[in-house]
Amino acid sequence: MNLLESNEILQLNDKITSFVLISPNRVDDEDVDIFVVKPPPGPAAHWAALYHQDGSDDAPIAQLRPRIDSITKLCGVCRDGLDYLGYYLDLLKSKGKDHESVKDLPTACLLHTGAKTLQDGEDSRCHLCVLLMANLRVKRLAMESIDQSNIEMCWQSDKPTPTRLHFALTHRGHPRAAKNYWNILKLQLWPSSDMDTALFGMADDGMERHSSTESVQTRDNALQWLNKCQANEDGKHDQCNRSSGDWLPTRLLDVKSAIENSMLRLVQPGDHPDVFGSDRQYITLSHCWGTWGVRELPVLTTDNLSERLKEGLPMSLLPQTFEDAGKVAHWFKVRWLWIDSLCILQNSQDDWQREAIMMYDVYKNALLNISADDSPDSRFGCFRNRDPLAVLPMSLRFPGQEEWKVWLAPDTHAVFEGITDSPLAKRGWVFQERQLSRRVLHFTSHELIWECCAEAPYFASETFPGGAPFKSVFNGKPKFQTQSNLSATGDSSSQLHVAWAKICKEYSGKIFSHVQDKLVALSGLAQEFEVHFPDDTYIAGMWRSTFPHSLLWKSSDRSSPVKIPEAYLAPSWSWLSIDGPISPSHAGSRSEYSLVDIFNVVTTPVFLSKPTASLKDASLTLRCFMRPVEIRPDYEKKPWYMLAMGGGKAHMLFIKDEDGTESSCVDNFHSDAFDYSFDIASDENSGPESVSGYFVPLTLDQPTEHSSLCISGLLVEPVGDDSGMEATNTYRRIGLLRVYGPHCQRIKYQLRKGLEKNQGDWNGLLKCLRATHLDFEKLKRDEEEDFLDTGDDKKDASSDAKEEGDEEEVEDDGLDDKAGASSDVKSEDEEKAIVDDGLAEKLEGLDITVGDDVPAVHAERGVAGKAKVEVDLGSVEALERLYALDGALNASGLKKKFERLVSKEITLI
Repeated sequence: MNLLESNEILQLNDKITSFVLISPNRVDDEDVDIFVVKPPPGPAAHWAALYHQDGSDDAPIAQLRPRIDSITKLCGVCRDGLDYLGYYLDLLKSKGKDHESVKDLPTACLLHTGAKTLQDGEDSRCHLCVLLMANLRVKRLAMESIDQSNIEMCWQSDKPTPTRLHFALTHRGHPRAAKNYWNILKLQLWPSSDMDTALFGMADDGMERHSSTESVQTRDNALQWLNKCQANEDGKHDQCNRSSGDWLPTRLLDVKSAIENSMLRLVQPGDHPDVFGSDRQYITLSHCWGTWGVRELPVLTTDNLSERLKEGLPMSLLPQTFEDAGKVAHWFKVRWLWIDSLCILQNSQDDWQREAIMMYDVYKNALLNISADDSPDSRFGCFRNRDPLAVLPMSLRFPGQEEWKVWLAPDTHAVFEGITDSPLAKRGWVFQERQLSRRVLHFTSHELIWECCAEAPYFASETFPGGAPFKSVFNGKPKFQTQSNLSATGDSSSQLHVAWAKICKEYSGKIFSHVQDKLVALSGLAQEFEVHFPDDTYIAGMWRSTFPHSLLWKSSDRSSPVKIPEAYLAPSWSWLSIDGPISPSHAGSRSEYSLVDIFNVVTTPVFLSKPTASLKDASLTLRCFMRPVEIRPDYEKKPWYMLAMGGGKAHMLFIKDEDGTESSCVDNFHSDAFDYSFDIASDENSGPESVSGYFVPLTLDQPTEHSSLCISGLLVEPVGDDSGMEATNTYRRIGLLRVYGPHCQRIKYQLRKGLEKNQGDWNGLLKCLRATHLDFEKLKRDEEEDFLDTGDDKKDASSDAKEEGDEEEVEDDGLDDKAGASSDVKSEDEEKAIVDDGLAEKLEGLDITVGDDVPAVHAERGVAGKAKVEVDLGSVEALERLYALDGALNASGLKKKFERLVSKEITLI
């Protein structure tokens, strides 16, 4: 269901003044955005109430109440805004939130109208203006857009003391709405009583920051971070200090030669074992090539290899980022530097492939990785000039009945946006480089940030040199080592699989200059996890132990299969075959069960020694059920009120029989009957009019108290061979399909051949098997109604059966099945014979009778003394699970009208 627009909310309730916008990707419970419905009155109107505090209409504000105190400078506009916040909080504490004088006060105020006053404030060294401008530069927002907008400050009205201040940008040329209210910055309020000044790097002799990230102060911070990590005094840096001290890359760059004679010489450690006897530490660089770099970077080739080994590359020919990386290596007194374009032969496919599969070792064994986050290509360098106030927390004192001292500093989003939203963060190769590196020194638009493998939330930055107690770091996307203890024993194994799913989701959205690099650029991370899954097998981005659940990934609307002429990337059932973002299937629940037998998975790696890298081909052979289907999407735009009333997109699912004739049709206009995704690019308003193929059920979610039956599986289509003929039982994935509730029965059953279609038969089937598709809460309500039924009601039920014309069949078939059930029970072991005659009578009230199709049944006492039947699907063979819940069909004449699907053996490629 779509959310209502802000103007629609106003029409429904004109008393609403603001509300929070909750993002599904928020990093903690308080990480929300705010939308202020009505524009706050101007600063003069805010202070109207203050003039009446002493009974005078013309008394100046300064005589009524002391103004806010700040150690650093504030411009008049920002001071007025913070003064109003102080007045609001003081009145809230003294009067209470229900007092009329508090109810009428807006929890927002207007700061700057346009860019001029904001820039004037920055020029005059207003601390808050500097923080706002630094954030806008990170977002690369044009000053023209700022000049046409208002900047407002607001806070959550339901909190007695706010924890965050929100600064929003709203364009004056457009109606005020949630789409025209951009929360550009959130500053966190840290009570001074709770926060040690050492956390912010505050010394007794003052608070200072330098105007450049190339400063001695910045260097000393970086050295301190590394020393603290290596010392590991708190025992949380074990992962950071694990490396193979004997391993070295094939080639390294000599920073010492660059300093001494301005020539960056290339060295092959294997040719100089004496040089690397004791000096084996090296540093790596992550950087964006960019369009310029593809054309202009001074890369290593077979033609200049001997020259680079003998004489080196003149420093004057290096782009700024490479030169800065050499300076940073010198900070740490590290002689050796590794840069991909200067250490791998760029015109040799053999050398590139050999080096590419060693990326795991290159980054894993480096002392640290330099990350040039803010540079779209290597011309822009690592270092940045800045206003020192941009990385200095504000110290504020709010006067009032209860004096309140706070630190005002960027929250977790604002601190880490320089990394997570940077040009470098979008690159596919860099994703692996960051995850594999034990330590990363990030060079952002205005500060350095330190990241290592220590348990979250450890990190450090120039704003927080001693770290900060954020609930989440890096916008909820830290290095995976901080998300688990990297031990695949017990519950931690599932945690690692969850971590891998997060990696897949993030990685799928990254950009590659050469999309064929997708598998090899993930290979290093696969190797990292492979160590902790010794009994598992890595298969094209997934793990064998998670099949078939992990096959249920979903393409985004803008994703489509990778197309590489005359080249192979990945099988269609792997998410790596998709160019664009995907969503991995959520971790399997306890009620989810496999419906297929996967008995052969074959992959042919390009390098036998590195099966996690590139593939030549791959296939998956399984025994499963298949059902021909056709999906016709509805792209018509629906009004909001129709969506709000339960109506929606009228997507149509046509379920067919083996001969292609239509068996039944399902739409989800008024209910969640099914959902789907196609592995082709589309959007909400356009796409294929119809997609036909086969539905292959992979998993079944058993009904619970809160959810109905769900069958999830793949949409596949036949594959033709080289001659154009259809290959025998060979298919490729084209999408995903989930079917819910009673509609699952339409997938599982089909009318026997020769019988005419009759909607009454389908209705009878669904009614008969209601226990297999309704949630147990609904079942309990049905049981209570049955318990209160009179004898007349039972006669009515019998009458219903006669109207369907199946009375004789029900009686005859039911007797046969009961006899069969009795025979079966006698022939089974006593441990399996868990249904007695007394229980069978109770089960009749649920339209469920035990027969040869209901293995391993046990009963629990239900509502009103009746029994609730459950099937232990874990003890049932995979292919039998699809029908294991449907024992009631044996007691019905409908069994003679409907038949099950027949399992098949197919190969997915």
